[in-house]
Amino acid sequence: MYVLSQTVSFITLNLTLISYHLNTKKKIFNLMCLANIFDMCHYLCLNAYSGCLTKVIALVRNIFIIKKEQNKKFDRIIFLIMFLIMYLIVGIYTFKDVYSILPLCAAIIYMIITWNGNEKQIKKVAFYCYFLWLAYNICILSIVGIISNIILLCSTFIAYQNSKKI
Repeated sequence: MYVLSQTVSFITLNLTLISYHLNTKKKIFNLMCLANIFDMCHYLCLNAYSGCLTKVIALVRNIFIIKKEQNKKFDRIIFLIMFLIMYLIVGIYTFKDVYSILPLCAAIIYMIITWNGNEKQIKKVAFYCYFLWLAYNICILSIVGIISNIILLCSTFIAYQNSKKI
C-alpha cells in the first residue's frame, strides 16, 4: 500500500504542477479536481484520514467554484460558510494530534482566498498552503508527498511570479 500511495502521489504532483501554470481559474480548478481524486487515494492508502477527507471536500469545493463562476446564484456567503463548517466537522472527526489539523488549516485558508480570488491570488495562497501540507506529509512519512510539496512550492512561486508579469 505504501508503494501504491507514493505512485499515486507522483501522479498528483504532475497534475498539480501543470494546473498552476494554467491561465484561467476554470482551467486551474478543473485540473485540480483530477489531482484531488489522486490525492484522496494517496492519503487513504496511508491511513491519513485527515488529509483524505480534506481532499474529498476540496474536490467538491473545486467543482462548486467552477459552477459558481458560471452561475452567480451560487456566489453567496452561505455556501462559503457551509464549506467552512464541513472542514470544521472533518477536523473534529479526524483529530488525532496537532499535525492532523494542518491539512484543514491549509484548506480553510485556501477556501477563503479562492472563493472570489483571481488567478494570481490563487497561486499566491497555494504557495503558502503548501508549507502546511509539507509539514503534514513529513508527519505521515509520505516521501513522494514531501518531495512533491517542495517541488510545488518552487513551481507555484514561479507561476505566481510569471503571473505578476502579465
